[in-house]
Amino acid sequence: MNLGLFGGTFDPVHRGHVALAEAARERFGLARTLFVPASVPPHKQQPVAGYFDRYAMIALATAPHKTFVPSVL
Repeated sequence: MNLGLFGGTFDPVHRGHVALAEAARERFGLARTLFVPASVPPHKQQPVAGYFDRYAMIALATAPHKTFVPSVL
């Protein structure tokens, strides 16, 4: 099984994230893509939404896509 890992701050997750994951899925024949929100983003100076809020946003954004999975890796 080909598995993709897509990590990021996802604050907020948006259509661009989903479109990029979809392009990677098609290009590399990925069976699943795990969206992994960064716990504490080291490159962000401004406050970000909490981890669980960002995870919830990912769950909502990926719900229509059966091969995209929110992850807590």
